[in-house]
Amino acid sequence: MLATLYSLFPLALRRQLAGGLILAAMVLIAAGLLGLPLATHWAGLAYWCAAALLWPGLAKRNRTQALVLLLVGGGCLAWSAGQGAEVDPQRLLAGNSGLLSMLVAVSFLSLVSRPTEADERVPKGRRALASTLAAVHLFGSVINLSSVFIIGDRLARRGSVTREQALALIRSFTAAAFWSPFFAAMAVSLSVAPEARLSILWLVSMPLALCSLLLTGWQLSRPGGANAPVSEFTGYPLHAGGLLLPGLLAAAVLALHEWQPQLSILAVITLMAPALTLIMLTLKRQRPLAAVGGLVSGRLPQMGNELALFLAAGVLGYGLESLFSTLGGSLPLTHFGALEASVTYLATVTLALLGIHPIICISLAGAVLMPLAPNHTLLALVFLSSWAVGTATGPLSGINLAFQGRYGLDSFRIMRWNLGYAAAMSALVVAGIFALATLLGLA
Repeated sequence: MLATLYSLFPLALRRQLAGGLILAAMVLIAAGLLGLPLATHWAGLAYWCAAALLWPGLAKRNRTQALVLLLVGGGCLAWSAGQGAEVDPQRLLAGNSGLLSMLVAVSFLSLVSRPTEADERVPKGRRALASTLAAVHLFGSVINLSSVFIIGDRLARRGSVTREQALALIRSFTAAAFWSPFFAAMAVSLSVAPEARLSILWLVSMPLALCSLLLTGWQLSRPGGANAPVSEFTGYPLHAGGLLLPGLLAAAVLALHEWQPQLSILAVITLMAPALTLIMLTLKRQRPLAAVGGLVSGRLPQMGNELALFLAAGVLGYGLESLFSTLGGSLPLTHFGALEASVTYLATVTLALLGIHPIICISLAGAVLMPLAPNHTLLALVFLSSWAVGTATGPLSGINLAFQGRYGLDSFRIMRWNLGYAAAMSALVVAGIFALATLLGLA
């Protein structure tokens, strides 16, 4: 039946319709944040319809994961309903609409922030390694994965990148998950821990991101072992102008949140990213409507995998929450402090090594830990850190699979290359968790 339905609509038309629905859903969420009386389940319905239109083009692995999440979440809801729990269809439909709207809003930034692809002589050596780490980290913190491949394609020779280049690209990009308000990791984490205080969180998460870059630079610069001589490293140049936009955006997010504390970080980004993009396009005398039209037909339909996974994760999260509520909460814990946070982090990274996506772990942890009324800032650090380290190392993470498909590097080999990095970063993250707990008065 579905095959017949899809055959009636050409792929190009399905993608155009899906892009329009995704944009409309984000606009509905933004309008609601501005005070208009619009229920979020209408935006959720638009996202579900877009996911259905894009379903045939999704990667098989993502379709399988989404179906498993839907079945487990639906099973939990069915069992809870059978025990007398009330299931809210509108909440089920709305799902992760707020989170997805933040990701759609961030995609607007790709219209005004891209690494330069000018024909410039590429640097070599230790300074080239440092500039590559900084460039990927900063651009990736704003425009996400596209920055990695813009820079990676520039560095690639004969269709692939070297081991050292791959590790620099992957680690510097995933380290942005520690702090970037424009990263999917932040959206997912704040959807579970909405009361997290970003200004305090950054006091620990930004140093952890810096430690990640320094650790990677040190490991790749050491002579001997599997490393090629650092003098042979071909990198990407970073200019001073590349620092401007990421810094301005991060400062603007924090300033607006401090000025209007009733708005969550997710809400601030959802409202601000498209608005700033349109303002910058106008100032550059470009055509904003044409740029948004290109986004609708280009980038937004490419979000099918994210749509399916996040919508299904929303069903799983609601199902697990309903299940634990029905069971009355059976955790043998009464407190969520530094030790419990460290165990949660280590468990999440271990599951990432087994191929489980961090969003699944975060949904599960959120449902299990919420009865303990954990400090949201501490909980957000756990989630951001597990995403940053887990996606760099996990063999089935999106970025490692993308490197396998684009540059021919086996994702399990990338995992082995990153195991030492994951162990060292995990020790630093646990230290950071205890430091933040002390700062928050939870020690």
